[in-house]
Amino acid sequence: MKYAYLTLSLFLVLTGCAKLKVIDQIKIIQGLGYDIEGKNIRGFALYPLYKNTHRGNPLILLNGQSDTIQGTVTSFTAQSQHPIELGQTRTVVLGDAFAKNGISELVSVLVRDPLLGSNAKVILTNQTASKVLTQSLKQPPYYLANLVEQNMTEGNTPITNFHLLLNQYYGKGQDVYLPILNIAEKGLITMDGAGIFKGDKLHVKIHSKEALLLKLLTDRDLTGKYEFTTGKNERVLLSFLYGKRSISLLEDKTVISLTLHTQLQEYPASVSPLSPSEMNRFKKQIEEELQSKIKELLTKFQTNGVDPVGFGELYRGKQREWTEEHFQKDTYPNLHFVVKPEVILSQSGVGS
Repeated sequence: MKYAYLTLSLFLVLTGCAKLKVIDQIKIIQGLGYDIEGKNIRGFALYPLYKNTHRGNPLILLNGQSDTIQGTVTSFTAQSQHPIELGQTRTVVLGDAFAKNGISELVSVLVRDPLLGSNAKVILTNQTASKVLTQSLKQPPYYLANLVEQNMTEGNTPITNFHLLLNQYYGKGQDVYLPILNIAEKGLITMDGAGIFKGDKLHVKIHSKEALLLKLLTDRDLTGKYEFTTGKNERVLLSFLYGKRSISLLEDKTVISLTLHTQLQEYPASVSPLSPSEMNRFKKQIEEELQSKIKELLTKFQTNGVDPVGFGELYRGKQREWTEEHFQKDTYPNLHFVVKPEVILSQSGVGS
C-alpha cells in the first residue's frame, strides 16, 4: 500500500512541474523569414489564428527589425498580446540578399537556443522572404511546409532539413545545399531549384532539372520526374520510381553508378505501342542524357569550388591524413568523374 502512495505522490510532483500552456493564449509560429536591408536584419513570423475573427484570412504575419537574429524574435514578442512559441516552426525562408551575406549568425543562434525541430525546412528564395511569406497569407496554414515536403518526397527537390543543414555546416567534406522557392506568374509559389553554399554564403544556384540530378546523387530515395527531347525531337517525360546509387573512389577516377527503375509517363503517339526496339532506343538515349547532364553538373560544382554531393566526406573516410584544405585545393579540382547510369524501363504509361 505504501508503494501505491509513493507512486501517487511522485506522479503529483512530476505533473506539477509541467507549465500549462493554453493554445488560445500563445502564438504558435509556423513559419519564419529573414531578409537583410543595409546592416539591419528584417525578420518575419507567420502564425495561424485559432479563433479566426478575420474573414478569409486565418494567418497573421509579424515583422520586426534588429541588428541581430534574436533581436527580431524580441520584436515579435513586443507585437503580441500572448507569448511567442517557436518550437513548432516548420519553415524558415531566407531572402536572396540574406543568404549571400551569410547564414553563420542564424545557424549559431539556432544551435545555442534550439528553436527549431530537426525536421524543420530552411529554404531560399531569389526574391525576399517578406514577399514569399506575404503571398503565403493567401493560402491555408502550413501551405509552405506541405509544398516543400511534397516536392522533396515526390518531386525534384533534394531532401534536406535543419538536422542535415547542421551536419553539412559544421561537418567536414560536404557543402550546404538548400531548396529554392519563388513566386511565379499569377502569384503561384513554386519550387525552383536549389542553392549551394561555400562556407556560410550562398555561392551557386542550380535550376530545377539540375536539382533533380543533385537529388539522384545525394538522396536515399531516387524519385522525381525528368523531361527531355530525343535526337528525333521527341518530347519524353520520365518518372523515377526507385533505384540505388554507389560511388567508387579509385586512384585515377571516381565512378558513380546509378540503377534507376523508371516509367515512361509520356512519349510520342507515333511510337505507341512501344516495341522492344523502341524501348531499347529510349533506354539508350535516356542513359546518354543522364550521363552527360550529371557529368556537366559535377563539372559546374568543381569549377565553383563547391561540393554538395559530399565527395570530400567520402575521401576523408579513405585517407588517414585527409584535410579539408588539401582536398578543396588539390584533390577536388582534379577529380575525374565517370558516370554510369543504368535505366530499367519497368513500366510505360499511355502515349500522348
